[in-house]
Amino acid sequence: MLQQPSATPRLKMRFPWLQTATAVSAATLGIVVTLLAAANFFPASSNIFTLAGTYVWASAAPHLVLVSLVAALLTIPLWRARRRPVLRGIASGAAVLALAASTFITGSLAMAATSNGGSLDLVQAVSLSTPTGPPTEVTTYVTAGGEPLEARVYEPEGGAAGAPVMMYVHGGGWETGSAEESESTVQHWAAEGWYVVSVNYRLSSTQQPTWDKAPADLACALTWTDRHAAEAGADNDRLTVMGDSAGGHLAVLLGWSAADGAAASTCADQGDVPVPDAIVASYPAIDVQYNYDHGVAPVPGIDPQEFTHLFLGGTPAEFPDRLRAISPLTYLSANTPSTLVLQPDRDDFIPAEGNYRSIKTAQQAGVDARIVSVPFAWHAFDALQGGLGGQVKNSVTKTWLEQRDLAPQQ
Repeated sequence: MLQQPSATPRLKMRFPWLQTATAVSAATLGIVVTLLAAANFFPASSNIFTLAGTYVWASAAPHLVLVSLVAALLTIPLWRARRRPVLRGIASGAAVLALAASTFITGSLAMAATSNGGSLDLVQAVSLSTPTGPPTEVTTYVTAGGEPLEARVYEPEGGAAGAPVMMYVHGGGWETGSAEESESTVQHWAAEGWYVVSVNYRLSSTQQPTWDKAPADLACALTWTDRHAAEAGADNDRLTVMGDSAGGHLAVLLGWSAADGAAASTCADQGDVPVPDAIVASYPAIDVQYNYDHGVAPVPGIDPQEFTHLFLGGTPAEFPDRLRAISPLTYLSANTPSTLVLQPDRDDFIPAEGNYRSIKTAQQAGVDARIVSVPFAWHAFDALQGGLGGQVKNSVTKTWLEQRDLAPQQ
């Protein structure tokens, strides 16, 4: 009588293929993470790979630690089987390098938060959860040049009464972007207890440079925000202006020029421009000349020279008076508000050095100015509010505002 062949030999025959697949998978995961880490040794905007390798960490560093851990776990059966020694060595080496690099970078980002008074929630960083909620009110704060400019109001959960006030200025190279597109940022601060107003302003184009118009619109927006917040019962004696990128430049320009009594307003007939108590700017284009000279386009079509040209209506050399008018450093004075800059140290799009130089000049003038370096981070490192970069920015900013009594009462 013929016996059925045992299944055991078949499994043994298949195991080498399973072992090879496991080793290849572990090696691939480890190499990808290691290469993403290695990209930080090169200028961020050199090519799409170095840009991705720079940008990804602030958003997904904990995820890459988990990927590296999976790669390392996959190598364990390979050592038990003791086959494919070369492939096993490659997979193990790649996994160990990936785990070491991803852990180091994640730890560096965590240190940037904790050493500057912030904190991190790694569970939130993995889940990327962020507050959501529609605006309390959407209205027009002024019509300028025939264009209605929108204000989006976000009240905290407990209502406006007694809440500190924050006006947010969106980025976009002075030529793109909108308050609506920045909802995740303002929703975070409303959820934290701020009365937040996010505003639009006139954007530059080939037909219309807005070097004078955008700042004037925002001065008007701040006057409107101050009055509207007071009517809602918010505490407009605690007033912060926040902005990112080009919006960061405009926020600093607004606060510093208002304190110097030099902020022109689109709605000057509605009262004086209030002086904010604090300015918070992330990767701001403070030094326009430095950005123009040294900024690197990360991809075709996003060029610091081009959008600066549109904003000014020409090159800085052609319009030195306009350049001086939009330079926040022009308005440094003893009254300049406290200013915090969150600076990704890998940013070569709006080069980090320009902001370090600007804040150093402000400090030398006696301003309460501070710049916080965020390692392994590039422009818009806070795009995911629940990600590691977003948490670094938000937690450090919250502590800084608390220290100046500009945060919600606990």
